[in-house]
Amino acid sequence: MPVRIERWVRGEESGVLGIRERRKAGAGEGAGEGEDRGLRGRAQARGERAARARPGGRWLWGAGTALLVLAVHSNWHLAAAAWLFPVFLLRYARLRPARRGLLRVGYALGLGQLAWLVSTGMVFVPSVVAVFAVLVVVQTLPFIADRLVAARSGAGWSTLVFPVVLVCGEYLFTRLAGFGDYGVLGFTQHGFLPLVQLASVTGVYGVSFVVAWTASVAHWAWGRGFRWREIRRGAVVWAGALALVLGAGGVRLVWRAPTTDTVRVAGISAGRAAERATQRALHTAGQELWRPRNLVRADPRRVGAALAPVADDLVAATDREARAGARIVVWPETQAGVLADGRQRLLDRVAEIARTRQVYVNTAFALYTPRPPYVRNVAALVTPEGKVAWTYDKAHPTPMEPMTPGKGAVPVTGSPYGRLATVICYDADFPELMRQAADKDTALILVPANDWAGFESLHAQRAVFRSVEYGYAMVRQSVHGVATAVDHQGRIRGLADYFTADRQTLVAEVPVRPRTDTLYSRTGDLFALLCAGGTLVVVALGVVRGRRVRAAFPGAPGGRP
Repeated sequence: MPVRIERWVRGEESGVLGIRERRKAGAGEGAGEGEDRGLRGRAQARGERAARARPGGRWLWGAGTALLVLAVHSNWHLAAAAWLFPVFLLRYARLRPARRGLLRVGYALGLGQLAWLVSTGMVFVPSVVAVFAVLVVVQTLPFIADRLVAARSGAGWSTLVFPVVLVCGEYLFTRLAGFGDYGVLGFTQHGFLPLVQLASVTGVYGVSFVVAWTASVAHWAWGRGFRWREIRRGAVVWAGALALVLGAGGVRLVWRAPTTDTVRVAGISAGRAAERATQRALHTAGQELWRPRNLVRADPRRVGAALAPVADDLVAATDREARAGARIVVWPETQAGVLADGRQRLLDRVAEIARTRQVYVNTAFALYTPRPPYVRNVAALVTPEGKVAWTYDKAHPTPMEPMTPGKGAVPVTGSPYGRLATVICYDADFPELMRQAADKDTALILVPANDWAGFESLHAQRAVFRSVEYGYAMVRQSVHGVATAVDHQGRIRGLADYFTADRQTLVAEVPVRPRTDTLYSRTGDLFALLCAGGTLVVVALGVVRGRRVRAAFPGAPGGRP
């Protein structure tokens, strides 16, 4: 029976993906033992030579870390860096002792998340920092799997280990952490529309898989010196799969293009002057918007007068855009504030415009109430009949919003422009909530939002994937951020940056059509679940192979490669 000798000294690779030497029985027991000792000696000598050369591999960690920081989905990320950084970190992890190499890969991933937290200002929110510390551990798992399982095979199928475990980790983090779908690699490709169309089948997880698999294949080929004879079969399989994905995406963009029938939608925000007027009045009254308990206990006439400039400006902008031809008007999240006693007066003013101009107005405001937690984050749709079709409370407040979550039931109503629905800002980061709108055959979802400097572009870019996944158009009006209108294929139909205009107004012609049915909206996260199943197979392979190594080398340190 053949005995396989696997190199375990310091976990080094030699030339390609590890040294394998085999001995066949037949020369006699004594000769076999001598041969074993010889093979072990040569393996140890190679390990020592590799150890002396190892410091040169530090550049791999440096390059991988630099690319990782550029790849983290932020206002300044580079889409190409997401394809490249895993190549260098995978290579580094293979060339270092397993424990030390993987620990330093974890450091690199931690630096990437720290850069994200600092750039978005979230580093000052302890609960967010704790969640992203967990995310770093999850993101390290695919590198561990590659190092401990794929490295022991070297066959073409081993390139699937990294992307399968990566997608499994992204999915489990999204479902279990309760923080939305952050940390998903695929979001970095929001501008690559042929690839983005894959989300209509697999969700954003499929895009993550393609990017990670490409990096894994590149690393696998690198380990073989890019010798075509050795990598031909694996390279052809990968290239064929990528060509199929991009080709199908291109066909979908051409043959399933949006209809030419459109509806004019306006997203409005109050001007800077109105915001400053409200801030000055609140300051004079000794009040602050982020202290709702004090607001509702102060003089209501004084507080109402302080809040009025923003609300008045939004009402005036609603009338202006309706007269200009908009059939749907969307307000931003919580830029307007109103006391409970003034809510109906505000809605009556909007209803008068809606009846006169025959428009739908999705108002949004902070509603200050006399009972704890003293504030609600609300969207209310006023129809051309002057009626309120829905009142929706934000289902997923951010960690910075001390308010009671809404019930999480997405409201939908019919209109001449297709079925309309709404969620508020952070809600759109939860795929299961957004699925409700698809299940109710929504054609256009209206999303009031409120971002901040350092975070202004991220949600706008993520909206591309939500629209492609579920087949509906989206208008996301974000004050203090980038407002966008997106069709069901992820095309940007309109954009308005709050930070580059005195008065942010988004005007877009949004395609009118029934919702485009997608496979993802039918099957859900089936692809991610398949990757979760694949991860169990990877774990089983790691256990089996580890036992074989320990059996062959009883003295090996844990049987690690």
